[in-house]
Amino acid sequence: MQDQTTPSKPPSSRQPSSLACVPCRRRHLKCDALMPVCTRCQSTNTECRYVRSRRGLRTKSTNPPPSRFDEEMLNADDFEAWLNAAALATQLEADPSLFQGLNTPPSWDMPCCPEETPTWPEKEHLTTTRDLAYDPMIQLFYQNFHRSHPFAVPRKTLHSLSHRVPPYILCIMRYIGAHYYPDERFKEEFRQPAYTVLADTVLRDGFKVQGLLLLSIVEHAHGQEDNAEMNMSAAIDLALELGMQHAGFARLNSEGSSVLAESWRRTFWELYIVDGLLAAMRDQSSFRLFSQKTDVKLPCLEELYSSGTDIIPTTITLEDLRHGWPMDQMISSFAHRVESVRNLGLVMEVNRSLDPNLESRVETIDATLVSSMMELPSSQDTAYDSSNLDEMLFQAEMINYLSMIYLHHPRSSMRFASFRARTWCTRLRVCNSNPAPAELDMHSQKFLRAADLLSNLVTLPSTIKYRTPIFTCALAMCIVVHTAACLIVTSPDKIESLKARIQLSIGGLNMLGKYWPMAKMVRQQMVNMYQEVGLR
Repeated sequence: MQDQTTPSKPPSSRQPSSLACVPCRRRHLKCDALMPVCTRCQSTNTECRYVRSRRGLRTKSTNPPPSRFDEEMLNADDFEAWLNAAALATQLEADPSLFQGLNTPPSWDMPCCPEETPTWPEKEHLTTTRDLAYDPMIQLFYQNFHRSHPFAVPRKTLHSLSHRVPPYILCIMRYIGAHYYPDERFKEEFRQPAYTVLADTVLRDGFKVQGLLLLSIVEHAHGQEDNAEMNMSAAIDLALELGMQHAGFARLNSEGSSVLAESWRRTFWELYIVDGLLAAMRDQSSFRLFSQKTDVKLPCLEELYSSGTDIIPTTITLEDLRHGWPMDQMISSFAHRVESVRNLGLVMEVNRSLDPNLESRVETIDATLVSSMMELPSSQDTAYDSSNLDEMLFQAEMINYLSMIYLHHPRSSMRFASFRARTWCTRLRVCNSNPAPAELDMHSQKFLRAADLLSNLVTLPSTIKYRTPIFTCALAMCIVVHTAACLIVTSPDKIESLKARIQLSIGGLNMLGKYWPMAKMVRQQMVNMYQEVGLR
């Protein structure tokens, strides 16, 4: 938190300044540029941030000029503010070489490993802040990744809970945050310290579960399926051993912090969600937590959790969702996300069943999926502010559409072949050797419609880098379905519409590929498949 008691010079004694803080600049208001908090922000209790000027700081680097994408990243006002907040939050001027394009990966204010010693510039150049929220890579983690997987302690309480958060969690945050910075060296710099959690065989607590879960998501996003499965299995084993599936765990391991208690509840439900998603994409037979008995309360509202204030836990459980929650209680978007994965589990369960008379169960699950979609609030608070898109509701929609595809595809007249690829995303591919049906049956129509709606999520007016890396697999499924449909439909207009959707999904993979290697890999596989079946 900014220190608003710091004495400042009276306005009359200050020289005119061309510097303005970010809030004043965006509102086109005059700013007296007092640091650390200008007068206007202090009077309105607004978070005051400054963007460091880049004029006059160019070096004679022999490196090639940045790509267009790199320039967009480096020139964004908010990114510059994040990058310089660690220095500008203090009253002393930082050494310009520290923030001059971040030419070398810096050392931060807390070690990544217990045996490491942080490296700092000379004190006359920089007085450091102990607020971890101003660590540049950690800010990138919270700004981009955390909103899609919000189970770590919120950024506003990270500093106050720093005595509880182990160093390897901070390293994992920095490693993930580095994926959103265009310089590849940052990922390599933070990768090895991030994996120290795997080497610690003594410490076994909830934070290790969080670390294993984060690494499992990242390994999946890198196309390392075996490592992702191994880390996920270890995280679930440890969580069940610790008793995280019981409501009492959060209370007994929070030291009286309601925020930390909520983080433990969210950690269990995030395990449930990621376990279900990876199981569906792998073989639909290993959703371990689907049948796990639990009385853990469902997560609270996202804005309440992000605020870092005292949190009163919800009274709603998964059992309440199964039997219809009390209509007088609002459930959080995270809880909707949990419900969507429960529906996905029902689909996997019926797909594994050997009962020949499943039609009534299939119809019931189909009705449940449609009902869930109708009950979902809008994923955007307002159509005019793309930053308000609720990533939890976005994922709930994504998962329900995937569930519809998984439910109806095995029962349709459209067949896909097994695809021996390096990723779980593309375990199916188009099979054009089978004769095309005379017309699409009802199941084919339903999962083709679901693929249409799923691909529409790419068009939401919010940057795709905020999406979960698992969105890669959803886009791959869309491409497989739409490519198969191109070989069946006869209407030229419909074929052009399907090709446009394929290009849309490939474009989404292209954007995700700037941050996650698996998306780049899957995009190339999908392009190859599209060309192999004779489509141009």
